[in-house]
Amino acid sequence: MDKKTLHFKTNTLLKNLIGKDLINDDNIAIVELVKNSYDANSDNVLVRFSHFSSKGISTELSEILIADEGSGMNLSDIEDKWLNIAYSEKILEDKKEGAYLAGNKGIGRFSCDRLGEQLDLLTRKEGEDLLHLKIQWPEFEVEGDKDLTIQEIDLTVRAIEATEAAKIASIQKFPEHGTVLVISTLRSVWDRDRLKELKTSLEKFLNPNQLFLRDKFKINLSVPDFEKDDKNKSYPDRINVEIQNQIFDKLKFNSTYIEAKISEDNETVSTTLYHEGEKVFDLVELNERYHLLSGTHIVIYYLNPYKKAYFKRQTGVRSVDFGSIFLFLNGFRIAPYGDRGDDWLGLDVRKTQGTSRYLGSRDVVGRIEISGSEKEFKPISSREGLKKTASFNQLREEYFLDVLRKLEKFVVEGLQWDSIPDSLRQTIRLEEGLDWDNTQEQYVESWERKQQRIALSIMTLIGSSPDRIIRFWFNPALLEGVYESRQEEVKNLLDDIEGFEPDKIDSSLTRNLSKFRTIIAQKEEEAKVAKADAADLRAEVAKQRARVAQQDKKITKLEAETETYRAQTFFYEQISSLDIKQLLSYHHQINLDSHKVDNYLAKAVKALRSIPNTKEILDNIQKASLINKRIAALAQYATKADFRSGIKKELTDIPAYIEQYLLRVATDFNATGLKLEVINAVQELFEIKVSRVEISILIDNIISNAHKSQSTKLTVSISKLSTNRLQVSFIDDGNGLSDELPNIDSMFELGVTTTSGSGLGLYHVKNIIEKIDGKITAIPLEPKGMEFRIEVTK
Repeated sequence: MDKKTLHFKTNTLLKNLIGKDLINDDNIAIVELVKNSYDANSDNVLVRFSHFSSKGISTELSEILIADEGSGMNLSDIEDKWLNIAYSEKILEDKKEGAYLAGNKGIGRFSCDRLGEQLDLLTRKEGEDLLHLKIQWPEFEVEGDKDLTIQEIDLTVRAIEATEAAKIASIQKFPEHGTVLVISTLRSVWDRDRLKELKTSLEKFLNPNQLFLRDKFKINLSVPDFEKDDKNKSYPDRINVEIQNQIFDKLKFNSTYIEAKISEDNETVSTTLYHEGEKVFDLVELNERYHLLSGTHIVIYYLNPYKKAYFKRQTGVRSVDFGSIFLFLNGFRIAPYGDRGDDWLGLDVRKTQGTSRYLGSRDVVGRIEISGSEKEFKPISSREGLKKTASFNQLREEYFLDVLRKLEKFVVEGLQWDSIPDSLRQTIRLEEGLDWDNTQEQYVESWERKQQRIALSIMTLIGSSPDRIIRFWFNPALLEGVYESRQEEVKNLLDDIEGFEPDKIDSSLTRNLSKFRTIIAQKEEEAKVAKADAADLRAEVAKQRARVAQQDKKITKLEAETETYRAQTFFYEQISSLDIKQLLSYHHQINLDSHKVDNYLAKAVKALRSIPNTKEILDNIQKASLINKRIAALAQYATKADFRSGIKKELTDIPAYIEQYLLRVATDFNATGLKLEVINAVQELFEIKVSRVEISILIDNIISNAHKSQSTKLTVSISKLSTNRLQVSFIDDGNGLSDELPNIDSMFELGVTTTSGSGLGLYHVKNIIEKIDGKITAIPLEPKGMEFRIEVTK
């Protein structure tokens, strides 16, 4: 046989492959047709469903109408473009009137096939004939005829009058230009629930920020048979509406969110973090990493339990059902990114690697806006997703994750997940949605405590290197109140910031930080004056003792009056006095043995401190010492309470615990020989989550230090500095500050001691205080004595 030239045949069933079989979702099919209206330069589009039954279900007579007032088509456009399979002039046009086109593959026309068996296409260009093209899709669905090609099916286009077109479309008047699609003999059954799903798809499809430059594009959903049912319903429950995508605007209610954008010239990356309606920081950096993503805009909202409840109230859907992070290309959404169950960014996979460190798809909602041609972001033919181009990979694997990490640092390290009390968690979960105006948010931690963490670690939360920063600002209000209790840390933060080049710091921030410097200097001066005044006050000890005695009477009276209110009791007296004596005997022996162990550890520490390269050994010894102290504390604790409850962290009324431990436990053990006086001026609960045994160790170590300094008296004063700040002062009359110490803070360092001790006790005290975000200060007294002042914030 001689050589023969062959060609592909286009069998009629090709229509199914690129039509109803390819576009496998009715909502996506309608979105595709809406995109075509936008690309035809129409300002609006009508999506109408008609002829529903009295039960609200579509019938054999039901139709879907999609009508716009765009540029329309003439005969040449229909023949050479619309009927030319897979042809799309949109691929040849990068932009149109300043905006990228929404469609680009030329397959949107087959969405009509997905929706119904018959199509009436009505269209005209301004000043030209109004044309009618009728298509019966089943004519293309002939099985088993290998020679029947798609070109052999006759299609007729005819010019008609506007009145006839209006009658076919069931509209009052056909527009001067535009296209109307009438889809009938529907392939799917539609009802109110399915229409609400379509409405949600159209809402998600519209980018609320609308990147395109012309006027806002409007989508109207109309189902005349449901108008009566829609009467008096709010937007979330109505079907007949102008589609609105207000989800992200609504999320700006006092929530935590981050917004980041790469400049159009690709030179800079700007990032802003918000919390409870206030800016936390603003950062502009050099764009050294994301050169394929010019103009990309990311917004991520963190939803704590309250915000999830508010989301449900505002939108009518649970946040988990709504979705997560949506992707918008050239102003319109790309499905299925962000839909429930579509973990396109790997959030849930990542969260399994660290549930307490990472945010999952249930914790966040948001959007990513990108713009570009098919070269950068190319849709898959099925209209479900984008191909993995270099630009898409850079977006997903680099830029988005970098933005997310900044939000995670703030939520996890700064807010500690905005945890709410367990007692309220179930209530919120069961609510259909809380009335935001009348719901007071309650959290495990106070804002003051979170504020301290955020303020003092702001540079870590910003997370950028100085050489990349162009300009930054953070909210100086974060430092208000913090400088009062954490002056040294605030001074260190100011030093770090002032180490930047002046033009990198926002001028308003510079002015505010200068004010804080002045305030801190004033406070330090006031502290010096207060210290001098304190020396004078100690001369009036006799008067103070009388006042303390009077105060003791008042406290005794208040304790009796508030016994019911302060029902929390930490130590339970045993019934049998004989049992108490036996227990005390056993535990005194444990105490004696633990002191012997501590003495041996002290000798080991002193011997090792003079030998180089023993840091690891010293670390192990201090850990052994802490465990030894825990054994001693547990021995004491177990005589008066269930020791199992003391080991774990639990909410504890700190003033009540310290008072009861000193008076009911310490007096029988290591406080013997000391005159112990407790002044507790706090008459309401002040609870934070702590290990009670660790608090016992802290108290025991301070008492032990008083013994070693040859004290005869220890006064413990407990008071509140503010609603969420507590101060506990331990004041002894011992030898005071040793001249051998290089500075007062060195007494808290590992192994530093001027007595017979190990140099580990005060080191452990400082570690325990810092674990609960507290602060301890040593204050030498005149003529002798020492005060250890502890401050904690809840």
